[in-house]
Amino acid sequence: MMSRPAVLILVFTSFLAACSQVGYRQTGRLDKDSLHSAIVTDDASYVRAAIESGAASVNQRIPAPVYQEGTPILTIAARSASIEVMRYLISAGADVNAPTPAGETPLMLAAYFFDENREQGSRSYDQHERAARLLVEAGANIENAPHHYTPLAYAAYQGHDHIVRFLIERGARIDADAEDGTTYVNTPLMMAAIQGHQETALWLLRAGADARIRVHSGHTATEFAQKYNHTHIVGLLRCAENLGQGEVFYSKCR
Repeated sequence: MMSRPAVLILVFTSFLAACSQVGYRQTGRLDKDSLHSAIVTDDASYVRAAIESGAASVNQRIPAPVYQEGTPILTIAARSASIEVMRYLISAGADVNAPTPAGETPLMLAAYFFDENREQGSRSYDQHERAARLLVEAGANIENAPHHYTPLAYAAYQGHDHIVRFLIERGARIDADAEDGTTYVNTPLMMAAIQGHQETALWLLRAGADARIRVHSGHTATEFAQKYNHTHIVGLLRCAENLGQGEVFYSKCR
């Protein structure tokens, strides 16, 4: 049997959810700021009420930091790894590939962002890894439009190795859409080199990343590492660049 305080909390919570739905039905207006707040705090009940009342749609675009012109609400949920909101939106038919105005997919945002513990100065990627897996399992594209950054590139930039491995296992293209040794957008290996993520670079190289690829009229991964003073990985990348891909790298450039 629940205690009296627990019963009161349950009744009050149900009352708030009902009020949200009634309010939406009466006004027919969408409070975009409140919806944004509900998404980032993973308040699925509020989001569900907004959508079921008809005030919003599962593919609603609302203003968000950086995207004042509006971005799909699933991209906001993916950025904040609001798992319950994401589950609801996906079950309700949201487009799991709906991009931001900058062409970033929900999976890219889940792969890029993290939870930060400001007191301890640490980062946690666990929740965002769950968000990325949820999106992929729901059918999200693990690539992106041609000549755009990919989820793997975003994960590599942040050194999010669990997502890097997960995307590789799911068949993500290691060198994105590079052709004939050149690319117009940084490859995942270049992204890891820019940030100096040695473990990430190793995972990518073991999976077959080509260190010889050069950005059109720009740098290779090795040159990016040198440019940003990540001397601890320059030797690794130069070795991979000189030897090529596959077993030769795996046996000689570890």
